[in-house]
Amino acid sequence: MEEESAKGLARWLKKALRRLSRIDKPKDLEKQIQQLIDEGEERGLISEDEGEMIQGIFSFRDTVAREIMVPRTDTVAAPQESTVESLIAHIVESGHSRIPIYQNSIDNIIGILHAKDLLQHWGKTDLDLREILRAPYFIPESKKISEVLRDLRHRKSHMAIVIDEYGGTAGVLTMEDIIEEIIGDIMDEYDAEENWLVEQEDGSILVDARLDVEELEDYLDMQFPEGKFESVGGFIISRLGRVPAVREKVVFKNVEMIVEAADSRKVQKVRIRRLQGVLENASAESESSH
Repeated sequence: MEEESAKGLARWLKKALRRLSRIDKPKDLEKQIQQLIDEGEERGLISEDEGEMIQGIFSFRDTVAREIMVPRTDTVAAPQESTVESLIAHIVESGHSRIPIYQNSIDNIIGILHAKDLLQHWGKTDLDLREILRAPYFIPESKKISEVLRDLRHRKSHMAIVIDEYGGTAGVLTMEDIIEEIIGDIMDEYDAEENWLVEQEDGSILVDARLDVEELEDYLDMQFPEGKFESVGGFIISRLGRVPAVREKVVFKNVEMIVEAADSRKVQKVRIRRLQGVLENASAESESSH
């Protein structure tokens, strides 16, 4: 089963690359990429998340810094004269492990402070921040993020300061921002894991439709049929043959799944509850309700 899926994916990728190599116009390329991804998802060769990742990789080349940077107004930075205690509080409150340090104005960033460097000087009152700051990496707003990623790797750095045409600070761009652009939101080592399965007071569970079907099987102690899907949302779509509307239901064995949130392309949230008096070996049925 897995070998067939892998061969199918390989054929799909070869077909995709052949098609895309013949396209010159950016608009046509974007349209063709989306058609290929839709086709791959419909045939079960790629999941929805993989489709979004592939789309991100193909569009990655033309994205520039200004499009994904954290703008100046949202940039977390601190003045050079800050005390060690205030800087630590600043870092803890913001949740960032690296922050720009400026002199007089945020338009004059003199370095990047790493939390791990600062903690080594806990308790000191005469610390000169310049001694522990990392050199800032300045880039223009128009710089392609593919080039920024390459430069950050070469410099073994994680943050770039984006400057406008007048030399002022336009924002900041981190390695994580770039990776998020390619493969979607990621969590660094300090992020809390999202809870995709939440037990409700009425005995039902509310799940993120991206939850892996195998995880739901473990939780419910039951088996779902094999098919061209990986997630709970994919299972629902496979049973209905289309993307459902909010409040539509799918019943399988003794489990009822009610769509709580969805858009035109995907299921987002699903409420799941066990039905009383339904035989375990009953045939699966799907029904709609609004």
